Amino acid sequence: MSLLLAAILFCAAASGAQPAAIRSAELVEADNKFGIEVFSYVTDARPGENVFISPLSIALALQMTAHGAAGATWEAMAGAMKVSGLSRAEVAAGNLKLREELVSADKRVRLDIANSLWLRKGVMLRKQFADDCGSYYRASVTTLDFGRPSAVTTINDWVAKNTGGRIKEIVSELTPDEFLVLVNAIYFKGTWTEAFDPKLTSAREFHLAAGAAQRQMMNREDEFRYKEDDAMQAVVLPYGDERLNMYVFLPRAKDGLAKLISSLLSSPSSLFSGFAEKKGTVVLPRFKIEFEQNLVKTLQVLGMGLAFTPGADFSKMVVPPATAAISDVLHKTFVEVNEEGTEAAAVTGVKMMMTAVPRPEDKFSFVCDHPFLCAIRDDVTGSVLFLGAIYDPKQ
Repeated sequence: MSLLLAAILFCAAASGAQPAAIRSAELVEADNKFGIEVFSYVTDARPGENVFISPLSIALALQMTAHGAAGATWEAMAGAMKVSGLSRAEVAAGNLKLREELVSADKRVRLDIANSLWLRKGVMLRKQFADDCGSYYRASVTTLDFGRPSAVTTINDWVAKNTGGRIKEIVSELTPDEFLVLVNAIYFKGTWTEAFDPKLTSAREFHLAAGAAQRQMMNREDEFRYKEDDAMQAVVLPYGDERLNMYVFLPRAKDGLAKLISSLLSSPSSLFSGFAEKKGTVVLPRFKIEFEQNLVKTLQVLGMGLAFTPGADFSKMVVPPATAAISDVLHKTFVEVNEEGTEAAAVTGVKMMMTAVPRPEDKFSFVCDHPFLCAIRDDVTGSVLFLGAIYDPKQ
């Protein structure tokens, strides 16, 4: 356990709160199941299109948001994200531990995970929510004037900086009722443990739905972790010290990808097991993809709909009588695979809007610019000591 995590848990214990259990394995299992459901829904909605998402980025952004939810809204968000078996504190502590493990997983692979909160000037968050986002998600809160175009630029500059410049924008505008943007960014750059020889890359036939086309295909003969069955072949391509890997699943049928994706929901964990070392040849296309998806409809279908309605309860984020709801969830990714390795980036932005704002007291204007009455009174006895009608306030 890192010194930072130990210190946070010690302080929780010292303050009388029970430190949260570290249940990273359960959190990872939940994130994976949730991510596969999101992926399955998006691919169904965009048949035949490239889809590339980051389950971890989506989960982190939404779990950070859910940390401010309460009651039925927390239950709906936790249920959709498969973390109903974990408490709010366990999700937060698990994410802190998971982040520490991932960013230090392999010195030969760069993996950055960053979170941020961008708050409209004049709006206050609950102190506990802001503190927890800082402690467990390493997210700083930055106050911006949402009415200025520079607010959008500032958020997007942070996104570009934390994705190696590969994703330059997650927010295009901020509406008057939006008061908070929660952002997660992930950047990955890994070289293959054994690189593909560029001299062996050549144009080969690749079968598209509309027919065959020529694509640049990399080629390597080696010993790989491999498995196969009647429905597919699969190979593992490691990065760096072989802790982080790319899994490639190839359906036997040239039009069998949709069926393979649907099988993910039935047994996602089995997909990544059963590999054995075997010598063979891997031919893999180079590719570069930029992808974006609005996730609101997907999340509503998966059971998170309450969080988008005026009935949402984010009372652990904002101070009642102010109420809030999620207005938008935006997701963008980038990936490039070539002979040297893989570069990938993802950003998820959750926009919050006010559904009710405490009304300021009506202000009055009292301009004493004509004759008036005045009195000096003892309010205990009720005795009026002085009383006057002032027609001309001479000095």
